Amino acid sequence: MKSFLLKITPIIAIILGTWFGVNHLSKPTEKNNKKNTHKKQNYKKKKKRKRQHLGQKTFATTLTPVDYNVKLITQGTVKTKTSTTLNALVPGKVISISDKFQDGAFFKKGTVLIKLDPSDFQSQIITSAASLARAEAALIQEKARAAQALRNWKDIGFNEAPNDLVLRKPQLREAEANVAAQQASLDKAKRNLSRASIKAPINGRVRRRIVGPGQSVGASTNLGEIYATDYAEIRLPLSSKQLEQITINEQGNQSIPVKLTDAINTKNQTTWKANIKHVEGELDESSRELFVIAEIKDPFGILSNAPPLRINQPVKASIKGNTIKDAFVINRKHLYGANEIILIEENKIKRQKINIIWSTQDTVITQDNILKNKTLATSRLAFATNGSKVEIIPTEETKADQPIKTKKKKGTPSQRRKRRIKNNGKKKHNLKRPPQNKTSNK
Repeated sequence: MKSFLLKITPIIAIILGTWFGVNHLSKPTEKNNKKNTHKKQNYKKKKKRKRQHLGQKTFATTLTPVDYNVKLITQGTVKTKTSTTLNALVPGKVISISDKFQDGAFFKKGTVLIKLDPSDFQSQIITSAASLARAEAALIQEKARAAQALRNWKDIGFNEAPNDLVLRKPQLREAEANVAAQQASLDKAKRNLSRASIKAPINGRVRRRIVGPGQSVGASTNLGEIYATDYAEIRLPLSSKQLEQITINEQGNQSIPVKLTDAINTKNQTTWKANIKHVEGELDESSRELFVIAEIKDPFGILSNAPPLRINQPVKASIKGNTIKDAFVINRKHLYGANEIILIEENKIKRQKINIIWSTQDTVITQDNILKNKTLATSRLAFATNGSKVEIIPTEETKADQPIKTKKKKGTPSQRRKRRIKNNGKKKHNLKRPPQNKTSNK
């Protein structure tokens, strides 16, 4: 029996020690864990209440009126202002074509582009000159006969004055008319000879050549197409809303500046200047738009050495419109819906609808006087009901005006490093050390 008790006593002692440790040593740790959890929950609640008290944070700006210059954006295609067909005025055979009369070639006014065979015209000049000489000789003879007739009338002794038939006036007028006709025939022959050399009527460029060397042409035969290079034109459509922001004189007494850019190659930074000179008198039947005509001087850069603007090239146009006085310019990303913005009054949200009178791709323009010196929220707010509290985040400018508070560090760098290591060691020791249960020693 004694041996049995000796064997079982250590086992009972171990069981009792385990029970005592579980019931007395672990309870303070659970209490501490519950206490820490309760503290964390209270801290989160306080932080949430503080955030709710301050409201949502946003950047803001003050709205001030400005004079806004409207730019009307449209597009069109470059067209020639003056284009025509080059025609032959006299029949003949093409014997020569100038290098200036090739597709795309430039030429100046008066340049000989095509030459016709002049032989027939030279012969006609000689024939006309001979006919003129005969007519002039006949006129001289007729004048002599008229003078002789007058002397004969006087020698005979007639008392009455001689009539026109006696003085041969009809024959004299006929001779003078023959001289004038032969002179006109000679002038015509000379003109035909000059027309055998077909010259450029304008400063221009060849669009298309039709005739070839050795070809026989007649009067009014189409030899090619040419157009002027001094000016080009662009038809620019304007909608009814755009027409409200531009003043156009229907008589054409204006010169509205236009800035042109390449509509095909967006990397091309070249710009061209143009001016609106006149407008078309009718609205387009399908779009109900009005076309204005912009005029470009020296489009090919012949005189100015500027980059060329080619015919049929699509371009974007920025037209200088009217100036909107006392306008408020608001970025589109600050809009809520189609026409609503968020104002801040006494740190509270106020939703305000605005009357948009003009808009671009990035901005909207309004003239609502109620917005003067108001504060506009520029951050996107997820919860933006009227009366909600909001906190304005100071911008870099406002931060620069405020003094920066810095905490003065104590001790040398090595002393601060030792102090930091010591504090970290204490924290680790406190975490590993279990809480002591206070019991009385008996």
